[in-house]
Amino acid sequence: MKLPRLRALEFIPHREGEINGFIVRDPLMLTGNVIFIPEPVAFILSFFDGEREFVDVQEAFLKKYGEMLFTEDIERLIDDFDSQLLLDNENYRSRLDNILREYREAPYRKLHSLPRTYKDFSLLRERIREKTKEKEEPEKGIISPHIDYERGLEGYSLAYSGWRAFEGKTLIFLGVNHTPFSDKFILTGKGYETPWGNVEPDLEAIKALEEVLEDPYGDELAHAFEHSIELNVAFLKALMDNFKMVGLLVPSFVHSIEEGKLPEGYEPVFEVLHELSSLPGYFLVSASDLSHYGLRFGDGVKAEKLLPSVEAFDRRILEQAERGNGDGFLSLFFPHKNATHVCGTGSIYVFLKSINTKGKLLGYFNALDPDGGSAVSFAALIY
Repeated sequence: MKLPRLRALEFIPHREGEINGFIVRDPLMLTGNVIFIPEPVAFILSFFDGEREFVDVQEAFLKKYGEMLFTEDIERLIDDFDSQLLLDNENYRSRLDNILREYREAPYRKLHSLPRTYKDFSLLRERIREKTKEKEEPEKGIISPHIDYERGLEGYSLAYSGWRAFEGKTLIFLGVNHTPFSDKFILTGKGYETPWGNVEPDLEAIKALEEVLEDPYGDELAHAFEHSIELNVAFLKALMDNFKMVGLLVPSFVHSIEEGKLPEGYEPVFEVLHELSSLPGYFLVSASDLSHYGLRFGDGVKAEKLLPSVEAFDRRILEQAERGNGDGFLSLFFPHKNATHVCGTGSIYVFLKSINTKGKLLGYFNALDPDGGSAVSFAALIY
């Protein structure tokens, strides 16, 4: 009998008391549950590829741990993961079909991430407004974080410190696609809900992008789960009411980085984004974090020990970003194949190739976990 296939899940090394194991996190947050599993259970799950048999994992488990793994134990594990929609099966696909139908029927893209983190939106809005002081206004766009507000508030507040320039304008948000859906440009024709009202879509700009994107809505469902655009749209909405938006998830260009070659064939997209950002009523926003490093990201070393070398690399890529040099920015990842797990490679690259002007770094930050084990870096720039 074949074992089922796991969905694309995150396995984060974790220790509970004396037990080594993993936190299992669902990028789509379909059930909202975060599960801790001991290392032997993770070993069993490593066989859940839809191809191997029960007997394969039973033999391997006996060899590794010296204990019998009974069929009933495997079946209980399968039932548990199936009930939480963590298996790539008909149960999961049926749920996705329902979510897609709901997404297409809804007038706006519904909130997904913020309600899971914040309960008092009035207090959150006060904090955002209190923290964000008016400073230099951008002319064409900004690079902003997409980390949670608790760790990233100072970065967001700097990126949006010139928010009055956005009054009555359209912002084209270039998001990072953290979902398991395809790694390509994914457009949505919808505006976004926020805790403080809806943001309308700019239909003319959306139409202009439709004409140069291949299958622009093929994986539009990714927008329903993706937080990078949501957090930026909501942050600006907390500051002001009158603006429109375009939501565009962009490729990570991981294959280009692995091959050490600059991407080809995207010039029509860059040209449309450049033309739009050159108009008085439009701005580009790259919603991007930088390096993800330390124990949680598979480095095997605490982030606090890696911080100096990671910051040195981040500063190099930010120097290219300030210069507006998209090719120079992406090329810096070629030698080590993005070893610091920068998630904003595609968003920042598309932004730089499209905006075609120099920028200014307003702030650079590293958000370390309390124990110093893991960290995420991010920055705020204006153009």
